[in-house]
Amino acid sequence: MKIKECLSLGVACLKEVTPIPQKETMLLLGECLDKEMSWIVSHSDDIILNEWFYSALKRRANHEPLEYILGCASFYDREFAVDSRVLIPRPETEILVDKAVLLAKDLSKQAHIVEIGCGSGIVSIMLALMLPDVKITAVDISSDALHVSQKNALKHGVYERISFIQGSYLDGVNEPIDMIVSNPPYIAKDEPLGKGLAFEPSLALFGGEKGDEMLCHIIDLFMSQKVKMLVCEMGYDQKLPLQEYCIQHGLKPTFYKDLAGLDRGFFIQEKR
Repeated sequence: MKIKECLSLGVACLKEVTPIPQKETMLLLGECLDKEMSWIVSHSDDIILNEWFYSALKRRANHEPLEYILGCASFYDREFAVDSRVLIPRPETEILVDKAVLLAKDLSKQAHIVEIGCGSGIVSIMLALMLPDVKITAVDISSDALHVSQKNALKHGVYERISFIQGSYLDGVNEPIDMIVSNPPYIAKDEPLGKGLAFEPSLALFGGEKGDEMLCHIIDLFMSQKVKMLVCEMGYDQKLPLQEYCIQHGLKPTFYKDLAGLDRGFFIQEKR
């Protein structure tokens, strides 16, 4: 089959799956041929026989996320390895990192930042790159997720600067903490998932019966461990219950929105 015929086949297969079927088909072709898009366009009459492309196209047509098929995702314009053991990075999580970096300016250069639920490692890795003097600990209950995060830390040259711990919440973290950062599971147990989300690990998605239980527990840890700052991502509809929970405990959270204008996270600073 010629490349241009593969492209037409891909567009037909993916038009109900993605708003950009041509681009995604070209990305799949580029992966299987190890070529740039410009090469694919200029060699549209070349004949190829690649079983991986047809298999990948079938997977994508079944709504499997493109990132899992390609084995990578973009975050801060950097490439990170991802697979079905970890959540796919979302653009809004870049705002979480931005907030953490901004707040860290009020801490000492050698501050200790702990990420609860590091997944693919994107948050801890970017913090290590953007805050070169801080100490970072990345915790995840999943050994599979830690394997992916360590692989990414090696790729981006910060493996030696991050302590990776397998555990729940702050298990295994024995040093004083200056900041907790987390993008924890925050989907309610019975909330239906979109077709794409169904491929992602449930451990990284569901936060309890209501969805905000893990966030509330992280707030409890922030208080009990006398941490200076807390920065969390949350669900778009969780501002009110989390705000009430904080007020009940004498805390004053500051909420922020994502690029779509939806409530997406909050940060809290210790009472002074």
